[in-house]
Amino acid sequence: MSAFAVSIEGVEKQYDRFRLGPIRLNVEPGVIAAIVGSNGSGKTTLFHMLMNTVQPDRGDIRLFGQSYEDREVEMKQRIGFMAESSYAEEAGWRIRDIAAFTSRWYPKWDGGKWEALAERFELDPKSKVNLLSKGMKRRLMFSLCIAQGPELLLLDEPSSGLDPAAWRIMLEEIKKFMSSGDRTVLMATHTMEEVRRLADYVAFVHKGKLLEYKDKDALNYDWRTLWIESPMEEAAELPGVIECELGAMARLTTCDAQATEQALREAGIAIVNRQQVELDEMLGHMIAMDKRK
Repeated sequence: MSAFAVSIEGVEKQYDRFRLGPIRLNVEPGVIAAIVGSNGSGKTTLFHMLMNTVQPDRGDIRLFGQSYEDREVEMKQRIGFMAESSYAEEAGWRIRDIAAFTSRWYPKWDGGKWEALAERFELDPKSKVNLLSKGMKRRLMFSLCIAQGPELLLLDEPSSGLDPAAWRIMLEEIKKFMSSGDRTVLMATHTMEEVRRLADYVAFVHKGKLLEYKDKDALNYDWRTLWIESPMEEAAELPGVIECELGAMARLTTCDAQATEQALREAGIAIVNRQQVELDEMLGHMIAMDKRK
């Protein structure tokens, strides 16, 4: 049996004007993995394939070491899926109706947890779902997912439409969800603050391609902006350097800080300052590097 909570091997999907893949991504249990990319990069399509509502043209998807062909209902009972757009739009349904309906499908439904979340997020059981604001619908969908007692959370743009107070509550609840050590979160987002606060691993995607999947701490270690006093005409050719701005003090951006700093030491050039590269900058550089291939 696979040791991965999520295993995506060679998955491809072709639409008229969009191609996803091939994607290879393996997520271990007990971690939060963030999929980062702009709108239209394929994050939502990938999530729907993980839920078996969209079938890939090629490749294999396994959750908890199993494929949907084995036991789809049981697998989905172990997953909390917060879609980007809510299904809970049925005219006339109230929050209490949605909760009662959902509870019937999930053997691990936690009524006490649902009531606690409904109170924290100020969800009135009598409110009609179709009259809620976007932010309130996101609060509702997240609360339903957590109350289902899942082992895997799939969160598609979870903070979209949330006010700062509700966003902080969501972050707290995700951390609580992970506290047992054996649960997994796969989160699609373009909000870098969510990634900084929550993610253990980061997957960068662009136009259907997986550009990188790596431990966030390793990314922060590898990617650096370095300033050197002595301008080097050959600086752009140093190992790891992907951007070089020459001047009285040269500015280098590297995706392999260890190799770049070693080369500078060997050349006898001192580093004046170091700075981490922000995640959104990393994505921009990765896109530019991919275009040059």
